[in-house]
Amino acid sequence: MSVSPDFLPPHFLPSLSAGAHDPATGEACVMEYVSLLAGEPWTDRPECTHPLLAHEARTTNDLLTDRDRPRLVPLIGRLFGTGEDSPAIRAALRLAQARRVSRLLDPGARARVEAAIASPPSDPIAAAVAFPVADGDLDPQHRDHHVQQSRVFLFALTPDLEADEAQSLFVLTVAHRVAAGECRADCASGPSRARRMVQDLAALLDTYDQVTGRVAPQLSPETVRELAAQV
Repeated sequence: MSVSPDFLPPHFLPSLSAGAHDPATGEACVMEYVSLLAGEPWTDRPECTHPLLAHEARTTNDLLTDRDRPRLVPLIGRLFGTGEDSPAIRAALRLAQARRVSRLLDPGARARVEAAIASPPSDPIAAAVAFPVADGDLDPQHRDHHVQQSRVFLFALTPDLEADEAQSLFVLTVAHRVAAGECRADCASGPSRARRMVQDLAALLDTYDQVTGRVAPQLSPETVRELAAQV
């Protein structure tokens, strides 16, 4: 299947590829593109992008195959201008992530995640530690993916967080612990997971825009050419 021209980067900019790059190589990851177009120094961690969104974009970029990576191009213009941050924004993004994980579950398992959203515990750290990892028939690599993700979010669930952010990380931990026994997607395959992550990233950008009231810039080829000429 050929890639639509709408998914191809302009010929006067670097080509998308995995990893970090020197600007002289003619290659860039998606976040290096963002830094270029935002007029920042070349980096995969530009100040103009929310750290959570930038992390998801870098991870998706590196998991995608060369054939699939152009799927990220339509999101490049939406990633810069997302530098506003607060506990409320982070909480909303984490809840959006949890709901995206819950979409991979059957209705019965999904209800366990929704219950965690509806009735957050008074002590989210203790509740997250105590929440069991679901048993099921997933292959070991698939199960390990969700277990490891739950550990990452549990580690981020520290006592200094404000209540909303702590609750959202609890829910995200729960979502992955339920998914460890119930997930219907192919999370063990990096490329397959990455294609879904492109959609997840778009949904996170929608959430960011809803919470902040931001209107994402619409980049025409002419606008991109002008921005690129400024750096």
